[in-house]
Amino acid sequence: MKKKLSLVLSLVLALSVVLMGAGCGKSNNTPATSSDNSLKGQKITVILPQNEADTVGFRKAKTAQFEKETGIKVELIEKSWEGVSDDVTGDLASGGGTYDVIEFDNSWIGKFIKNQWVAPLDDYMTADMKSGMVPGLLDLFSSGGKHYGIVWNNDTRFYMYNSKMLSDAGLSAPPKTWDEVAALAKKTGKTAYMDTYKQEQMGTNELMFVVYSFGGNFVDDQGNPIVSTDPGVKAAYTWLAQAYKDGVFGKSTLTMDYEEVAQSFDNGDFPLMLQAWPGVYADSNDNTKSKIVGNVNVADYSVSKTGNEQVVLTLPEAMAITSTSKHKEAAWKYIEYMSSKSMDKERSEAIGSLPIWSDLYNDSDLLQKYPYWKQFGEQAQNSKGYPKIVWVDNFSDIVAKQSQKILTGSVSVDQGLQQMQKLMEDAKKASDQQ
Repeated sequence: MKKKLSLVLSLVLALSVVLMGAGCGKSNNTPATSSDNSLKGQKITVILPQNEADTVGFRKAKTAQFEKETGIKVELIEKSWEGVSDDVTGDLASGGGTYDVIEFDNSWIGKFIKNQWVAPLDDYMTADMKSGMVPGLLDLFSSGGKHYGIVWNNDTRFYMYNSKMLSDAGLSAPPKTWDEVAALAKKTGKTAYMDTYKQEQMGTNELMFVVYSFGGNFVDDQGNPIVSTDPGVKAAYTWLAQAYKDGVFGKSTLTMDYEEVAQSFDNGDFPLMLQAWPGVYADSNDNTKSKIVGNVNVADYSVSKTGNEQVVLTLPEAMAITSTSKHKEAAWKYIEYMSSKSMDKERSEAIGSLPIWSDLYNDSDLLQKYPYWKQFGEQAQNSKGYPKIVWVDNFSDIVAKQSQKILTGSVSVDQGLQQMQKLMEDAKKASDQQ
């Protein structure tokens, strides 16, 4: 949530790279080792949030292995996400120079690229990486045709369901459209799903999924707010407002957090977990945590307006190289090593982390251990995250707070979206003037 390469194999691969020419046609199926003696002895500083799934010290062990194989020294700093955020943004805003490889959160993309805080990676990336990694993860950290980050934490959400509850309701398959979700609630007289539409960032996360699943977007390709004119946005909020009124989802959704939603699902309170993070599956099949062991399945599609607007939410974290790094080649060696396909598989086997390489979702070894990843892979191909805007913090706050007014009927859908539009336009204008 272990197979080790021999040192001999690593040396053979490194020699092959030298013979072919650095970066020319090089496969990324195995961890890269340095073939450039000029990099030996260089020191890079890497700062990343602690990985909660990494209870075995995988990252630290592989960093030490990287140092041994390449001769590059690594100062690895691991803190809470908030601690890393404060350190990274504070350092870069004051001119940078402290870090070589940094955490690159999905919500930072617009700001970091606009401020030129991170370096493009295209001159380093192999063709295998560009074609083999999950498209949504790679595209999310791209802008203007350039790639700026390689994901280390694939935090993608997936559609799970309680098969027994659906069977008891006379369904042989989980709902595929939002109207089918509403029909399920009407048929059973109970809530069909719970989620968090809380007035916090987590609420914005889940509301983005609903809007995306109706084919809507909050902003256009230039980052201009379009919530008052986009038909998909209006359709999404119209459905949500009616669903709140009809009890399709519980009213406590407005106050629940992620953990409370997951606990309620594991308690058997509702059948549909529309956007569950991967750890939910394991917890739902843990007898010490769950009352629904053996009844949880994963769909190979997501809920949408017509069944055709397939999308799942992704909130990944990537590694990036700072523009101020004086050791970019060595920094890239570390990123390449830690994100190679073989390392990705080894990490997945060791700690259960979701792969960032597409074909690992069909890997026989991983499927034997995590058979439901086949469905994960189907859904992951349609992942979508935060809009790439500089004013993302304001965006998140506006969506979370204004959405509750619409859902509860304090304002009409049209009024609420017009107010949201005005607030977003003001936030964008203020950002543009900075």
